Order: sequence, then C-alpha cells, then structure tokens
Amino acid sequence: MKADTQTAKVPILAPVGRDAAACAILIEQAGLVACVCSNVFDLVAQLDLSADVVLIAEEALYGSGLDYLETWVAAQPPWSDLPFVVLTNQNAGARFAQFRRDLVRKLRNVAFLERPVQAISLQTAVLSAERGRSRQYQARAYLEMQQQAAQELERLVVQRTASLKEANERLENEIEQRERAQTALMQAQKIETMGQLVGGVAHDFNNLLMAIIGNLDLLGRRIGDDPNKTRLLTGAMEGARRGATLTQRLLAFVRKQELQPRPTDIVALVEDMRGLITKSVGPMIQVKIVSAPALPAVNIDPNQLEMALLNLAVNARDAMPGGGTLTIGLERHQVSADNELVLAPGAYVRLLVHDTGEGMDAATLARAVEPFFSTKGTGKGTGLGLSMVDGLAHQSGGAFRLESQKDSGTTAMLWLPVADREAEAPVRATSVPTSSRPATILLVDDDFLVAASTVSMLEELGHRVVEAHSGKQALVVLKEGLNPDLVITDHAMPGMTGIELARTLRLHNPQLPILLATGYAEIPGAAPIEFPRLAKPYTQEQLAGEIARLLSIRAPTNAGRHV
Repeated sequence: MKADTQTAKVPILAPVGRDAAACAILIEQAGLVACVCSNVFDLVAQLDLSADVVLIAEEALYGSGLDYLETWVAAQPPWSDLPFVVLTNQNAGARFAQFRRDLVRKLRNVAFLERPVQAISLQTAVLSAERGRSRQYQARAYLEMQQQAAQELERLVVQRTASLKEANERLENEIEQRERAQTALMQAQKIETMGQLVGGVAHDFNNLLMAIIGNLDLLGRRIGDDPNKTRLLTGAMEGARRGATLTQRLLAFVRKQELQPRPTDIVALVEDMRGLITKSVGPMIQVKIVSAPALPAVNIDPNQLEMALLNLAVNARDAMPGGGTLTIGLERHQVSADNELVLAPGAYVRLLVHDTGEGMDAATLARAVEPFFSTKGTGKGTGLGLSMVDGLAHQSGGAFRLESQKDSGTTAMLWLPVADREAEAPVRATSVPTSSRPATILLVDDDFLVAASTVSMLEELGHRVVEAHSGKQALVVLKEGLNPDLVITDHAMPGMTGIELARTLRLHNPQLPILLATGYAEIPGAAPIEFPRLAKPYTQEQLAGEIARLLSIRAPTNAGRHV
C-alpha cells in the first residue's frame, strides 16, 4: 500500500523495442518512480508490492497474459480501481477492436494512447491517472477512519450498555407486576382493535361477495345447459364461496362466538385444511398428515376447531424459522376413569400437531398456555393462541396438553370426545322454495350493488319490492302509506342502523316480520333482541327459505337466531 508521503510508482510493461526505457525516462521526468517489468508475471509481482498507475503496451497482453492480470484486478479491495494506461498500435480491424474491448472489460479502469505518442501526452495521461489513484487512497483513508470510529463507538456502547444493564435489571424487577398488567391491557386493546377492523372489513367484503354471489346465482338460472358456461359459472361461484368461508374464519378468530358443536368428520376437516395450512406455514416447512383408519366423528364446533388447528400450525411455523416438518396426526384414544387429564372416561380422538422446531424449556412450557404469555417478542403475537385452543378443548369436553424439550420440537395434543352419531353431511337445497305467497317487501340497504342483486332475486321469486337506502328513508316510505308484508334490512348503515330501524318498526307494528340481512356487525346494548338473521353473502334459495318461513310465522319472537 502507498503512504501519502511516498512518490507514486508506475510499473511499465513494454517488452518489444525501446518503448519501456523511453517511457521510464519520461515518467521519471514527470516526478514519478518508474519500474520496468519483463513480463506479466513480473508485473503482477510488482502490483502486489506497490503500484499507482500501470503503463502497458497492448502487445504485452496478447495470449494468456490478459487473463492472469484480470485475476489480480478482480481481487482488488472495494476501494481500489487501479488505473491502466495502454499504448496501442495503429492496427485496425475487428480482431484488434475486440481485443481492446476485452482490455476495458477485464482491466476496468483503462485509458488508451495510440503510438507514436508525444511525450507531453504520455506524461499528462499518467499524471492524470495518478491523481485519480490518489483520490482512491483518500477514500480508503476515510473508510478506515469511519471503521475506526465505528469500532470506538461500538466499544463505548458496549461499555455504556454494561453499566446500564445492572440498573435496568433492578428496574425491571421493581416494575414486573406493573408491566405484566400493562401488557395484558395492551393485548386486550389490540384484540379489540383487531376485532373492530376485521369486523368492518368483513362487513364490506361480505357486501361485495353478496353482490357477486347474488348476481351469479341469478345468472345461473338464465344460461341454460351450456356446459362451458356452467363450468365457468361454477368456478366463479366456488371462488366467491371460498371468500365467504375465509371471512368467517377471520371473524371466528376475533369474536367470542357461541360454540355450535355437532358430529364432525375430523379426518375430512383436517384434509380440507391442508391447503390453508401449507400456505400459512410457507414453502420451507413440509406438512404431513397421518391418520389412523376408520376414525369416528367427534363432537366439536368445526369452525372453531379449524381456527385452533390453524393457530397450532402458525405456532409451529414460528418455532421453525429455518424450515422443518409439521406433522398432524389423528388417532383413537380410550380414556380410563383414573386418567391424569381430568377427562370423563370414554372414547376420544386425539389430534396431534408436532413440529421439529426449537422447542421450549421447562419454565416456558409451564406458562405456555397462560393468557397473554408469548415468547415471540413485542408486537409479534397476542399470547392468546394456545389459551384459545385450551379453552375450546375444555368447553367441548376434551383436553389440551403440550410436550416439548429445548431443541427437540413441540407436540400439541388435543383430545376431542367421540360423537354419539355419525358426522352430518351438508344439506344443499336443490330448488328455490315456492311455498311463500307473493308479498310486498320493503328492502333497506345502503349498498346499491347489494340492493340491486337482492331486488332481482326477490322479483324473480314473484314479490313486489320497494327499495330504501337508509333507515330514515325507510321510515319515510312507511309514513307515506306503504304496508309491507315483510321488511328486509341491512344493519351497518349510516344514520340509523338496522337494529334501530327494527326497534322503531316494532313499536308501531309488533307483528311485522323483519329479517336482518348483514355481513357482520356488533350489536350494541346489553339486552338481547330476537330477530331472524340472514348472513351475507346468501343465495336466492336461502333468501326464499327465510321469506317463506317468516311469512308463515307472524310471531317474530319465535323465528330466527339471536343477534
């Protein structure tokens, strides 16, 4: 390396004729140190010692010499870009042009001087290259100073950190209880915020799906028997239904839903979840499903079980940041009266989720199921995933356990009670119900797309439809003399919600059937109100069925679900 006070050194490689000696004299006259080399190998040896500019005749690099020099050039440190001044002949032609392009590509920092060259031109080119090299040395010195400053700063940080660590540890011990309470509050607020966000998004998304599914449903009755059109329509409808299913899974995660246990084919449920789990854990994790043959149905809320399984899969993914294997096992398990799980004796299906990840030590394992306990760091988890799985298991008459060792992975085990009957097959309506009489229906929805598709459904069913796009507008329509047989209203509307509208209508006409059709909304107020509810997105068959049922039952309190 060259010090700032040393004279610049210029190795010269010009093995033919007297060019090397003549150039050395001119370089010495310019105040630089010339060093004549006999061949490329001698030149590279000189470069390893010290060099600021290289003066080289192009004929010296014919053959393999250029590749040998290229290797040295490529190995320069990041700050270095050694300049080369190349003396060329007056040879022309494609071969020489290509050779010179190769010189620029391989040596990088190249300037050409065509012979015969004037002395002043040679000296000027070399001095100019030397000044560029000096700036490289300055950059190197600046980088070294920066590195030294960074090292000194790091040393000071380490020193200061060590002095602060002890004070921080004392402070952490003093405020541990307070921090735990604050963390629990923050997590609760986070869940509440997430619930509001997901609820609002789900409402809008379900409205969009309502418009899509409603129009696809109507279109399906008009396309005839064309197999290609039917196939395309079926694909679109299936995609929309998957979107609706995804929305319901999101809502199940953020809402405290009442469990709806029923006999469930757990093998089919896990297989149906394979795609979602595979996407959730990512391509670096292999997903395996191992199931014992002829497993019975279990008594469980399938939607909540899906969310529990997804939570366990995501936890396993986080425990395998470098990838691994996630194995989901299903097996029958007979529990005796003296079991340690505090389970009622009988037949169970045990669901196992095993990962090959980092595992947990005994202290972490003991607290893993505690609400708000998380090892993922601030902002990376709510700490409620395992506690939700544990709560689902106990509320369903089962149990939940974790087994883990540090660096040996984790196994989550969920015992689910066997159902007393076979799994229920989903029932699909095959035709639109026609039992309801033609009726006058007031439809209230602030979303014009949803309103348009619903109106088309209702009119195709033979009903007379009057539209209103807000609760206040609906009251105006009724005040003007409309006497509907049924009111269908959305809930989340500006100004007046669907519940508020329904309460107002019930004050004036307690026997008026009211159907609450909504994508999602939290119903305020402590007192439960009974209204029939049709969840968006719905099909024409589902809408027709609700209408037929409501028109046949004039007592509203005997129909529908709680909202």
